[in-house]
Amino acid sequence: MIVMHRPTWVEIDLSALRHNLLAIKKTAGPGVKIMGIVKADAYGHGDYEVCRVLLNHGVEILGIAILEEGIQLRDKGIQAPLLLLGGLFEDQIDTVIQYNVIPAVYDLKLARVLSKRAHELHKTIPVHVYVDTGMGSIGVRYDKAVEFVKSLRDIKNIFIDGIYTHCSSSDEKESAYTNLQIRRFRDVLTTLDAIKIGIPVRHMANSGAIIGYPDAYFTMVRPGLSLYGLYPSEEVSRNIGIRPVMSFKTRVIHIKDMQPGDYVGYSRTYKITKPTCVATLPFGYDDGYNRLLSGQGKVIIRGVTASIIGRVCMDQCFVDVSHINEVCVGDEVVVYGSQGQETISIESIAKQLQTIPYEVTCGVSKRVPRIYINQEEREA
Repeated sequence: MIVMHRPTWVEIDLSALRHNLLAIKKTAGPGVKIMGIVKADAYGHGDYEVCRVLLNHGVEILGIAILEEGIQLRDKGIQAPLLLLGGLFEDQIDTVIQYNVIPAVYDLKLARVLSKRAHELHKTIPVHVYVDTGMGSIGVRYDKAVEFVKSLRDIKNIFIDGIYTHCSSSDEKESAYTNLQIRRFRDVLTTLDAIKIGIPVRHMANSGAIIGYPDAYFTMVRPGLSLYGLYPSEEVSRNIGIRPVMSFKTRVIHIKDMQPGDYVGYSRTYKITKPTCVATLPFGYDDGYNRLLSGQGKVIIRGVTASIIGRVCMDQCFVDVSHINEVCVGDEVVVYGSQGQETISIESIAKQLQTIPYEVTCGVSKRVPRIYINQEEREA
């Protein structure tokens, strides 16, 4: 029996992913390593398949947010170094060691527990020190970081392999705060170097900083959204030359001629006022298409944009196709992406929803199949 995937799917263009990685490498320059950020299922693109491409093209380490993401990658066969960026609890330490995940450290009590368990297991654990230079999340404060590192260095069975901080505002046009964060981090590193504490891996730059702040590169950069061909805000430069990796598609499942006085969808929010051809599409808010796009969103069918009418349902939505010639059941529909001369970008959807592109891609639900195109032979 042949089992076809759902007629609603996401296409992940792996050639675009490769292109974006090379564009980021070119921007960062020789000698700067790349940490590929693959948290949140690679921002909704599929962690394993994305990881394979990144590792095949020179990425040496991957960034995750929660321990479960690391377990999942290890279980799928990914053996590359994984940096756990989001912090951990004491009761997760055994699992961190078991799955060979590199923890971020920012608390001496936690570091001592890590040391104790590593000693009992006859291991030495690499760690990265997280310095808070102004993000205000986890991390040791920048003005206490040197003393923290000095104390951490004396703890057995721990090797300080890296040190990093995170930009909170690198996607904003105003640069003063990001430059302040860079200075704070550089001051920490300069002081550590002066007292002969050399930490080999130093990283700060996320996508916004890669695009706009070369002083934040240090020895490694951490592209996330830019790997997936999207820009973190409208305020950053578009000169890096990346292209979207994700397209969201569906197919027309039903077509109906409706007459004045008919209603479309829940709560009768859309009333037909003239003879109208309405297409039903088999996707909705449980697929990650925001209900706030009811009566606002657009799709592309046969190279022509069509408007969503009525409420977006959990599993369906409706479009007016009266102006599209020869539309029929089975026609491919682009929700995000391009068809013919028309494009609906993820950034435009984010702007319409008054949110950020990250939320749009991460919001595509697990029930939407990911279809990978333009794979390389060695990635199979």
